[in-house]
Amino acid sequence: MRIGFDARMIDWRGVGTYSRNLLKQFAQVPDLEVVCFYNDQTKAHIPAADNFIHLPLNEEIFSTRSLTKIGQIVKKAGCQLFHTPYVVAPNNLRCPLLVTAHDIIPLLFPKSIPSFWTRRTYKGLLLDAVQKADHIITVSTVSQSYLLAHFNLPLGKVSVILDGVGHEFGPRSEREVETVLSKYGIGRPNILWLGEFIAHKNVDALVSAYAALSSKIRSHYKLVLAGEKSGDWKEIQKEAGRRGVGDLVDFPGFIEEPDLPALYTGASLFCFPSLYEGFGLPPLEAMACGTPVICSNSSSLPEVVGDGGLMVAPRSAALSAAITEVLTNDNLRQRMRKRGQARAALFSWEVTTAKTLDLYRELANS
Repeated sequence: MRIGFDARMIDWRGVGTYSRNLLKQFAQVPDLEVVCFYNDQTKAHIPAADNFIHLPLNEEIFSTRSLTKIGQIVKKAGCQLFHTPYVVAPNNLRCPLLVTAHDIIPLLFPKSIPSFWTRRTYKGLLLDAVQKADHIITVSTVSQSYLLAHFNLPLGKVSVILDGVGHEFGPRSEREVETVLSKYGIGRPNILWLGEFIAHKNVDALVSAYAALSSKIRSHYKLVLAGEKSGDWKEIQKEAGRRGVGDLVDFPGFIEEPDLPALYTGASLFCFPSLYEGFGLPPLEAMACGTPVICSNSSSLPEVVGDGGLMVAPRSAALSAAITEVLTNDNLRQRMRKRGQARAALFSWEVTTAKTLDLYRELANS
């Protein structure tokens, strides 16, 4: 079976993690031939494999005018199926189109994308992809329900295939932890958050919750907000100052992917108060590393975290109470570590890939 895969988003967050792990698994499937479409920015990131064919696709990802050109290039490749891991659907394909729609966050939380034109483009691409797709993959039942309701789709058109967590996520040695934390200037012990500084991540609620902790806890545990210094990060920094904890909140910036397991391992607690997630990889990765997790009880997070973490309302008072409970109870932290690792072990990219391949075969033979 020859399938086409749009790998131009392989270096993105979220979508890139999904793409890289699928391709890594595809490289081990003997009866599968994968045409990997890349651009100049992603060429070096495409895995080398005997069953991979690399074809250039230097068309603007967010340009609807390029969709016909993309379709022509894909047609020439002779694919039995074309899979796009993002909502970019080429025109005039001769094969079934499979679209992965991870979420519809820009529709639900427009403030997460301040640019009017970016929001408008995304809405157009999403609607176009949903209409063109022969089938859609999404990564949680919550995301499925939103897609079905928002676009009035039949249930049979949208399959739920959960993301996995990589084998690289597990407890790391004290030496590696110290090396990574020193690299980013992160002290211990700490309460960790990781993500993008955008509206629906609800980081301001975490800052408020941290400020409401007892002075004894705050003097012992710093709050580390890790992520690229973009979006609303300066506003979050100002909020920490207004709350009187500016000198206790660290912003180490973007963390390179190979350093994430040690970062999680070195945290005393991982907090993730997001208002909405299509899936929510960070808390799953943290649990796999044996770090206690507190997360919001909204959207897909209960589906992912389950009994592996402590779920609370995404409000500062509930977060502050939960943080206090976990950090002052050694037995609870130990139970959370064990439950978290057991829960994370239920998610694997091997399972994600196997279910995706089953869908490939079904669509290619239809």
